[in-house]
Amino acid sequence: MSRPAAERGFPSNRRSSAARRYLLVTSVTIALLLACGRDDVTGAALSAPDDIAELDEAEKPGAGFVAPSQIVVATYDGSGELVHPDAAVFPGRWQGKRYWISGTPYPAGNPRYENPSIYQGRVSNEMRVPLGVTNPIVAAPTFGYMSDPDIVHDPDSDELRMYYRRTVGSDDSIFLITSRDGVNWSAPQHLLSGVRSSLISPSVVRESATSWRMWTVDAAPQGCLSLLDELELQQRRSSDGITWGAPEAVILNVPGRVPWHWDVQYVAAKAEYWALIAAYPDGTTCSQTSVYFARSADGTAWKVSPMPLLAPGEFEPMRDLVYRSSFHYHEGSDAVSVWFSGARLQGRSYAYAVASARYPYDELIRRVESGAPLSLERSLVSEVSPELREARSQFERDFP
Repeated sequence: MSRPAAERGFPSNRRSSAARRYLLVTSVTIALLLACGRDDVTGAALSAPDDIAELDEAEKPGAGFVAPSQIVVATYDGSGELVHPDAAVFPGRWQGKRYWISGTPYPAGNPRYENPSIYQGRVSNEMRVPLGVTNPIVAAPTFGYMSDPDIVHDPDSDELRMYYRRTVGSDDSIFLITSRDGVNWSAPQHLLSGVRSSLISPSVVRESATSWRMWTVDAAPQGCLSLLDELELQQRRSSDGITWGAPEAVILNVPGRVPWHWDVQYVAAKAEYWALIAAYPDGTTCSQTSVYFARSADGTAWKVSPMPLLAPGEFEPMRDLVYRSSFHYHEGSDAVSVWFSGARLQGRSYAYAVASARYPYDELIRRVESGAPLSLERSLVSEVSPELREARSQFERDFP
């Protein structure tokens, strides 16, 4: 006679049914935790956990070199193509995340979608839409486009400030929006006006509660086609970051190249201002930039390193263009995180991307201060394919 199932080592039907229910509930729970209930385009009803580690890996002493790698970004237009990254970094976290990064989508070079958007991350190579946010955070204009967002934290009001440029017809303007949680943003506040291409790439530094500075590029009237002697780098000063004084000249020379877009920061640990500058060979156009490193004791007179930190051809997603980029110095590790933007030719247009990298300070300096000129960069002025020529022409017509 056969023994009962329980005696043969198998669960009874009642126990087997309970076990199946337990496994089903457990599986569903795990699936929900893995999914995290998140829509990367609009934010979600559920958010990913906050940072677990107390110290950002990039802040740890001895943090090593991390080669550029593309960041997957959910842009509101669905393309995943982004330019103009700019980062506000909080080693101790702000509103639950260490990294808050602004940018503008630019699908196949279409400026209609070039509107300020906000992302957050636990680490430097993560850009997710914050819970509760629907990008863009500034309503798209009926005419023109909005570019060059620059994000700054004001510790006095504990708010993020995002400055950006709006171009409509023959006019440029600088606007400001603010947020105390990274999710809810104020209405745009108009700060400055000028003719088209006179307020390119605003970069703002809070020096103290009563001292703010903004660096811009004045490329009127030639814009993206400017020669070196047709363009001026400028700075303005403010006591509150809202009301700005008259422009002052900046002394900066990238030999043989035209400085175009830049990001400026004050690095207190080095007692220097640093900048990353997208510059193109004089006699060409802004469709052919590489990114250079510069430093200054006073923010007015700059020394630019002779070698680009990243040039076209060195990193496949940015094979044909390396554009406006941003950075953050980690005092704990003496390393620098960089966010690059750029593009590669895809068909007859550029496909845009953003990438992150990390350089120990000594390694960064070694890269930009030594070595022979890059043959890849010299080839920028040589004969190119009809497809690349067409992509560059489109870029020049509607430069981001």
